[in-house]
Amino acid sequence: MKKTFKKLMIFLIIIILICLFMLWLYKNIFFPKKYKDIVEQAAGIYNVDPNLIYAVIKQESKFNKTATSKSGAKGLMQIMDATAKDMVKNIDGINKKSYDIYDPYTNIFIGTKYLSYLISHFDGNYYLAIIAYNAGMGKIEAWLNKDYTEYTTFNDIYECIEYTETKNYLTQVITNYNYYTKLYN
Repeated sequence: MKKTFKKLMIFLIIIILICLFMLWLYKNIFFPKKYKDIVEQAAGIYNVDPNLIYAVIKQESKFNKTATSKSGAKGLMQIMDATAKDMVKNIDGINKKSYDIYDPYTNIFIGTKYLSYLISHFDGNYYLAIIAYNAGMGKIEAWLNKDYTEYTTFNDIYECIEYTETKNYLTQVITNYNYYTKLYN
């Protein structure tokens, strides 16, 4: 009886250790919170859920601050030069004339301000904001016949997206967001 109890206890301890290791792995390898101070600060200023910012960064650059896309998007949040120029206005701590888009502080603040703008433009609809972040606002309005107010569910929006890349982007960012929310909240 004592041997069975001892084996059971060892088995339970091993299971607990495996679970703790998996949690550590998910938090530190698969869904890290790099640049936490900057993300939290930008999230607070622009009223964006920090988990959404992490989800976008993970999808856009996998936390590579020097990432550059074929289309010219740069840095952690993959900001286009024109977007940076528009968004950099009124951001404290960034030189408006000679900013470094690859600097994590600059990139995260510009990207978060833009994400906040999109969320506000689409009346708080994260799905529309996410696809606009990827494909542009003009595309979204064309896909939804300029009336985005009736599109509120993931499936409604997903079906209207004409680009496979954007469909995949939306799915992945929402998946990332859900993992961040479950792991850290």
